[in-house]
Amino acid sequence: MNQQPQNKNSELGKLITTQEAVNLLFGEGWLNEAVRIEDEGNSTISAGLDWLNRLPPVILNLSLFERLSTLRVSLNREIKLIVETWNLGVATTAATEAAMTRIKQHLLSPAPELIPYLEATLLQDDLYGEEFISNREVLKFLVAVLLTDADKEEIANQAANSIRAQVISQVNFLEKPSTGITQS
Repeated sequence: MNQQPQNKNSELGKLITTQEAVNLLFGEGWLNEAVRIEDEGNSTISAGLDWLNRLPPVILNLSLFERLSTLRVSLNREIKLIVETWNLGVATTAATEAAMTRIKQHLLSPAPELIPYLEATLLQDDLYGEEFISNREVLKFLVAVLLTDADKEEIANQAANSIRAQVISQVNFLEKPSTGITQS
């Protein structure tokens, strides 16, 4: 009678394949499972993909964890390269940061229509062998899929606000003489 109680977290000790980890993150049953767990705990379901509760099994799959990191870093690098081609001058940093923020939001809580694209990208073994994904066409396509019209509007607004602030700053500087010269 030396039986120990079953540990609810015993599943975390299992190693899972990349496909199983992707299914865990994006599988159709994740919402039903989340509802069941929250019903049992008398809590309310949160919106979006809850990566934090799914992270321990994903971390056990080092390959998928590395792919997620590589994908995020590669998308950030790609958006920076894309924005630089827009010749925005002082607004480049603001536009880049806005785009990176929107992409991060979509990766943390992807809309259902984005999940097939993310799954396909994470499961393409040939993309993951280096520090960055070198196939820029895949990254450009994924950026185009991830950024919605509302995201593009937000990026444009951030860039415009940055330019507006720069212009106002420069005009204010020009209006305030610092030499003590008076008008006659």
